[in-house]
Amino acid sequence: MSDKADEEITLEAGTHWMCTCGKSSNYPFCDGSHKGSGAAPEKLTVEKPTTIPVKRPE
Repeated sequence: MSDKADEEITLEAGTHWMCTCGKSSNYPFCDGSHKGSGAAPEKLTVEKPTTIPVKRPE
């Protein structure tokens, strides 16, 4: 994912852990890079394939 502009991704049905710190090497998904930062991933559950906008936190 680019950190320059908003983009969209399509998530499959299920539970996804989304990065909120911007440090993940697998952005926009959490990879645990937030540990010790006080940030925590956001749990996102979708029932069917869903397209969402994403932008790396500044």
